[in-house]
Amino acid sequence: MSDGFKTFQQAATELNVSASTLKRWTKDFAQFLSPAPTSSDGASRRFVEEDVIVLHRIKEQLSAGLSTEEVVEQLFAEGRGETTAIALSPREGSQSAGFVVLTDTLRAMIENQQTIQNSLQVNRNLQGVIIQDNFNLKEENMKLRERMQKLEHDLSELRQRDSDYRLTLEQRLARVEQEARKGLLDKLF
Repeated sequence: MSDGFKTFQQAATELNVSASTLKRWTKDFAQFLSPAPTSSDGASRRFVEEDVIVLHRIKEQLSAGLSTEEVVEQLFAEGRGETTAIALSPREGSQSAGFVVLTDTLRAMIENQQTIQNSLQVNRNLQGVIIQDNFNLKEENMKLRERMQKLEHDLSELRQRDSDYRLTLEQRLARVEQEARKGLLDKLF
């Protein structure tokens, strides 16, 4: 078809669903589809490209296990239903479809920007945690340094006492040896 519209059967084939399923979706989600353009003979419903995109999204969400009500809420949350409520003539359909694509693109950009901002916030929070951990580690390092200095001081005192004790023992031993020699010499003479 050269007028930019898809027939009911073409849309069902593209979506890989039965005609009855597409008919039910057309009723359940009418608020998210363009007003029902019909063929020139008035025989059947026709879909603009944006309708097919919305129907693909509906299929994805239903396949993911969402209920019809949850899909409706999700489509409203995505901002759908606002731009499709305008009555479209065949000429306006392609312009409106372009507007919808532009709107969706802007919405996606906004969502991406929000994701980036959230990521930046997470990075800031993580950086704050790292800085706090760094301060805590510096504090611990200072405490450990003080303990090591105290231990080194205590070790130095112990070495000095040991050295003094050895000197005292050596002096005593020397005196004992002298006295022993004197006593031995005295006994000999």
